[in-house]
Amino acid sequence: MPKIAIIVIIITLFSDALAQEYQALNDEEIEARLRFLDSRLQELKKPSTYWQYGWSGFYGVSGIAQLYKAIDENDSDDEVKYFVGAAKSAGALALQLLKPLPVVEGMNVYEQMPRETREQKLARLEQAESLLRREAIRADSRYTLRPHMLTVGVNLVGAAIIAAFGDSDDAFESAALGIAIGQANIWTQPSASRKHWNSYHQKFNGADKKALDWRIVPGHKSIALQVNF
Repeated sequence: MPKIAIIVIIITLFSDALAQEYQALNDEEIEARLRFLDSRLQELKKPSTYWQYGWSGFYGVSGIAQLYKAIDENDSDDEVKYFVGAAKSAGALALQLLKPLPVVEGMNVYEQMPRETREQKLARLEQAESLLRREAIRADSRYTLRPHMLTVGVNLVGAAIIAAFGDSDDAFESAALGIAIGQANIWTQPSASRKHWNSYHQKFNGADKKALDWRIVPGHKSIALQVNF
């Protein structure tokens, strides 16, 4: 049997088990969990929205301003510097728009979900847990190498282009400024979601069993399903 098919079967079985766990909750437990999650998601909504659209606006304005300067510039060295700067800002803006914070991306849909029947409340609970969990994972990404290496790598490539076609001093300045801005973007991302997710686990006995993290992990000639309890 193909490995992809096996993964699909495992995920299906895992989803069925998770659905059974939700069904075991009584109405009072569902309401208590929803009240907790609703309040925490509302608390996260404003800072997450400010971060998402604030940085998107910054990159957008920066890209347009540098593109205008590049077109209007008579000095070829500065022209290269501004074109590279505009390209980096455009790339950062694209990343902001393509990978928005989970709460920003999904909060409107969540808030419109009905909560009249038991099944509707369970669906809302599942969505609330998913939003808070993914927001916490996103907040934790600042402690991984990937976003930092991406920031450094992009700016080093930009610096190499400036050094090759423009001025080496401009290359150093552009790289240093770009890395500093990229780090500011990473470290100013709201982080309270991790505290809220941990509090949810502590407050509700067995919540961690009903909100397992899973992901598909590719390996050498293999695919694995990783489940975090």
